[in-house]
Amino acid sequence: LMRFVRSSLVGLVATAADFTVLEVCMRLLHVEAGRAKILAFLVGLSIQFFGNRSFAFHATHGNMRRQVALFCVVESIALTLNWALFRTLVHRLALPLEIANFIVTFIVYVGFSYPAWRLVFRVRGGGAQGGRPGGQGARG
Repeated sequence: LMRFVRSSLVGLVATAADFTVLEVCMRLLHVEAGRAKILAFLVGLSIQFFGNRSFAFHATHGNMRRQVALFCVVESIALTLNWALFRTLVHRLALPLEIANFIVTFIVYVGFSYPAWRLVFRVRGGGAQGGRPGGQGARG
């Protein structure tokens, strides 16, 4: 439960950073919206990776190359799931964009991303806590 809470906190920080970078780029630096969103997305994604690796899952002893590769695969799938579910909720169910976005983000995070990240940040030989002494093993 605490790992889920820590991962959720990382997500909140990543979302705030994404929004801040987007606003600063567009409003203060006058960067085109599409380019600003790509930069904001990359900042948020970096915070998600490093925050989950170090704070949520305590997996800094794991192989970073493996973690980065798997994280990219997971996030590619998550992006596709977000897009497909968002389109369905907006176009077929006619939900408002903001409500659809909230629902989609929650469903994909809880139903796909977090469970997949448990595999991404699992450290072999050290349990799911990244080899931290007193870790809870693979189930924590």
